[in-house]
Amino acid sequence: VGDFRNEADEIADETVELIFTDPPYDRESAGLYEDAARVGARILKPGGSLICYCGHYLLPDIISAMQKHLRYWWLNACVHGGEKARMEQYGVVVGWKPMLWFVKGARGDRQTFVSDVVSGSREKETMEWQQAVGEATYYIEKLTSRNGLVVDFFAGGGTTCVAAKRLGRPWLAFEKDAGTAKKADDRILAEKKRISK
Repeated sequence: VGDFRNEADEIADETVELIFTDPPYDRESAGLYEDAARVGARILKPGGSLICYCGHYLLPDIISAMQKHLRYWWLNACVHGGEKARMEQYGVVVGWKPMLWFVKGARGDRQTFVSDVVSGSREKETMEWQQAVGEATYYIEKLTSRNGLVVDFFAGGGTTCVAAKRLGRPWLAFEKDAGTAKKADDRILAEKKRISK
């Protein structure tokens, strides 16, 4: 439990294969993306990836800030079924969510092809902003080796942790809100019990 900007100092340099995370999308939190890229530049292995969800309206600012530290690689799309969000201030019905992909240097494994479109079900059992496990599972499986360390700077409901656990990957996650961290922990423990059956 803690802010990754303070706690990530415990992670050794160049030991992480993938950072998969979902920062807040509001303008006040935009600086967190650059902080994630800055920390990522230190802890990612050469060729390692950082994938983060991002709000549409923040894309130009976020890409500009993050590429001060990591190389912009690709823009992926996460398509959700069900009810679509309505951005009243823009007059847009949102059918997909951007997922920014940055790398340290250049992508290490270009022989493994990765789709730039994923789809997930609506999963909000643990918290309102929870993402689907399938999305995290897909990228963790494609972008990490069997023992590759996965990190999430904004654990929220623990989706990245659950996906990494299902794949048998080691993981570390940060969540600064103790109540949210407790919910994530309960979810991760339930997943551990499910796997061990």
